[in-house]
Order: sequence, then structure tokens, then C-alpha cells
Amino acid sequence: MNANEILQRLVTMEPVRTSDLPSDQRGIYALIDHEGRISYIGSTSAANENFRKRIHARHRTGSETYSHYFSKVYNCGRMYRCRLSQQGHPDADTAKRLRSLFVLEYCRAVYVPIDGSKPEIERLEAEVIKLAPASHTRWNRATGLTYPEPSDLVDALIEKLRLGLPEREAVERQRRLADG
Repeated sequence: MNANEILQRLVTMEPVRTSDLPSDQRGIYALIDHEGRISYIGSTSAANENFRKRIHARHRTGSETYSHYFSKVYNCGRMYRCRLSQQGHPDADTAKRLRSLFVLEYCRAVYVPIDGSKPEIERLEAEVIKLAPASHTRWNRATGLTYPEPSDLVDALIEKLRLGLPEREAVERQRRLADG
């Protein structure tokens, strides 16, 4: 499979929830934001990696300061947490849980399994990124990129989760912290 074919598959395949990604395959993937747009193209190439581990367990729930792009770009408003100064803070933990559930609810991924060596997958990833429109790679190597809070979707999720007053107050405090 060549880079053009991989990009075509990423663009045309039906997106899946991060929890539905396979845990026995690796290759090239794309992250899809809450508006349904491909925003990042990456790969999981190491022998001990897979799509579910890389995307569901890292991009969705990982650190806001590293290359865990869902965590990074949705670290805003009521989903905000300062990793360096709020480690273990109850309000920040609530906000991070809300963010992880937001990504699970509203964001998606697409993937192309590739049976190849780490160098082969990484080479294909670089070729796919080079071919992709800039809009599909706007998160790639983006530092400091954070979306404005998608308030309507966050409101709907808070209602769906039936968050109680203490949790709602906690995430409101996080919003004020993010804004200030």
C-alpha cells in the first residue's frame, strides 16, 4: 500500500469511537475533532503499540503538554487542567475526566492497519503527511494549540452524565482558571 492509497482510505473510511479501535493492529491513523474534521495524522509503529493504546489510552487521556493531541487541544474551559500545578487536585481531576469523556463522545479516529517494520510505517506516515492537505495536519507538531470550549457540547455532556452540583462547581472553577 502506498501513501496515496493510505490517505484516500483515511479520508473516506467511516470514523470510529476511540474505544472501538483495534488493540491488535498498528499503522497510520487520523484524529477527527468534534466538528468531524481530520486534524492530525500519525502512526503507531512500535511492535508493542496498537491503535487503541495510542489513541484511546494516550491521545484521549494523556498529558496536555506532550503529543497527546486530544488532551492538548481540548484542555480548555471546563475541561482545563494545569498538569504542572494541579497534579492530583480534585477540581482538575474532574475536569480531566470530563475532557476524556468529551473526546469519547464527540471525537473519532480512522486508521489503516499496516504490517510493516517500524521504519516502514514511519516512512509511510511522513509521506502521507506530506500529501495531506494542511487542514488535515493542523495539529501535527502544533505547540500551544487549544480550541475554545465547545460550550454547547460540553453542556449537553454534563447533562447526559448527570453531573451533580459539586462536579459542576469544580469544572466552573476550572473554566475561571483557564480564562484567567
